[in-house]
Amino acid sequence: MKHLTQLVLIIFAFGTFSCDKHMDPCCPIGNNAINLKVQDREGNDLLDQKRAKSFRENVIKIFYERAGELEEYFNGGHSNMRRNFWIISPHVDEKYHQMRLIIDSEVTVIQWNENEADTLYSEIVYDKEFNQKHIQKVFHKGELKYSNDPSHIKAGFIITKGR
Repeated sequence: MKHLTQLVLIIFAFGTFSCDKHMDPCCPIGNNAINLKVQDREGNDLLDQKRAKSFRENVIKIFYERAGELEEYFNGGHSNMRRNFWIISPHVDEKYHQMRLIIDSEVTVIQWNENEADTLYSEIVYDKEFNQKHIQKVFHKGELKYSNDPSHIKAGFIITKGR
């Protein structure tokens, strides 16, 4: 009986101390990720790591607004998504790389390099029952780029940089 009591206490302790209101996502969940393509005015793929003038994956940073402050996301552990995004190579019938980006707050800033950044504004609904965030809408420069409305759903959108 003593071992059963200890086991229950250990499970309770793990459950209590592992909870965090502002816990960062551990892994991509389809409901809080979007895909985007980035091109210049001439239509060149700016996420293609083989191109000289593309944005470098190891330089891109993601910031989320939390309590009125921008906070850089970085998970330095052994993760394939240490900055909450990854670059996806084009499929056979596509010509652009895509960025899979986790949207984790209403304001997400993508800092491409020291001089260039884009801000995405999102409407997010939190599902308490399943402990998940669901993206409702994403805006870029005041334009609706993504909506979960069935008449508007797209796999992603394009950001055109003025280079």
